[in-house]
Amino acid sequence: MTEEMDNIIVLTDEDGNDVEFEHVCTVEHKGKEYICLIPLEDEDSDEDENALIFLEILPGQNGKEDVYRSVDDEKLLNTLYSEYLSIVEEDDGE
Repeated sequence: MTEEMDNIIVLTDEDGNDVEFEHVCTVEHKGKEYICLIPLEDEDSDEDENALIFLEILPGQNGKEDVYRSVDDEKLLNTLYSEYLSIVEEDDGE
């Protein structure tokens, strides 16, 4: 389940808990789209607040919501991170 409020996205984890993320950008690579997220701070969480998460966007079928799949391939993650850095540098240059 996904709920969007401006650049805040709420995803439901495998335990049924809602987790909030900030949508940083969307990266396209080899015809696929990937969403780049930063977890929002949670007082009880010991996650790195600067962690970037890349998820592949799988378009929903028949009007259903998009589905997000984790990216586990290290090489692909490095490529997506490089694309992310290019987008950030481009935005800083404007």
